[in-house]
Amino acid sequence: MKYTIGFFLLLLGTSVLASECRVNGSDWRWIPSTNILDVRVTVKATPGTRRILLDGYTFECKFSNDSGLPNTARDFWHTTMGGVRPGPKLVGYNIGLNVQGTDHDAPVSSVLIATLFNYGSPANLMTYMYVINHGSPQNPINIRYNDLLGEMLLRQTNNTGKPPVPLITLRLIANNDLVIEPSTCTINGNRPITVDFNSVDRSLIGESPLTTNIRKDVRLAYSCPDPNVTRPIKITMKGQASLFSSDVLAMSNPNLGAGLLRNGAVVKPQGSFNTNIYNSSGGDDVVFVLTRKPGTEPTTGAFSGSATLVMGLP
Repeated sequence: MKYTIGFFLLLLGTSVLASECRVNGSDWRWIPSTNILDVRVTVKATPGTRRILLDGYTFECKFSNDSGLPNTARDFWHTTMGGVRPGPKLVGYNIGLNVQGTDHDAPVSSVLIATLFNYGSPANLMTYMYVINHGSPQNPINIRYNDLLGEMLLRQTNNTGKPPVPLITLRLIANNDLVIEPSTCTINGNRPITVDFNSVDRSLIGESPLTTNIRKDVRLAYSCPDPNVTRPIKITMKGQASLFSSDVLAMSNPNLGAGLLRNGAVVKPQGSFNTNIYNSSGGDDVVFVLTRKPGTEPTTGAFSGSATLVMGLP
């Protein structure tokens, strides 16, 4: 599981709501007369023990200074109609709302989000969507710029005698690319996998991952917290390919590359292989190899590189 928030709100006025909102201390904007706010967010994903919080921004609302209501006037914002709807990329996942630090799994019944005091200090809604973790294999959720993350569904009541507003829809629209990884299955217990080739004889470094003599055997162990998980899975290697060969990972020494072999076949950067989990565990023996750019003799000295192995579904 792997962000700073920027919003643009297009808000217009209405005397029924008598409210204004802002994000991250920006200018105050009117609530639109359509009661629909398209809220563009550069959102981050904050992992937790049971859910991933989509947070990172400050969303405040207050009474409008032009409302013409007495100082005793109050607006009350509650969740309604289940409180939250997922965007297309989150359909099928269990979601919820974190309101003022408390989780409420969907559907979210009538929960008070904020009380707006006339001419008082702004209220921080502190309400964020979250995705509940899965204890079985799941593919990462790839959110892209302009995707609809989801909608928060609110209603506004007041103590002024004005008609309540039955539905306010906050549409959260992604202003950035984001990867959400809901699965809590692990590879090697989520511990770093260190591949140390130690001191290397340059004459033994081959030009192909299949023929090089510099090799390191590594055991990959898969585990899922849910019981009785038996199914095919896919392991993907995420990393930057070398400039001299798409078959190997780039190293700090540009004339060197590290490759991954599984069952004698090359797994390229951004490539994958299929395997299985039985009764919530499994594993594979793989080989990491060191190669050199054809026709070169790499300079001596330390070198490094990195990649990430990701478990998903075929």
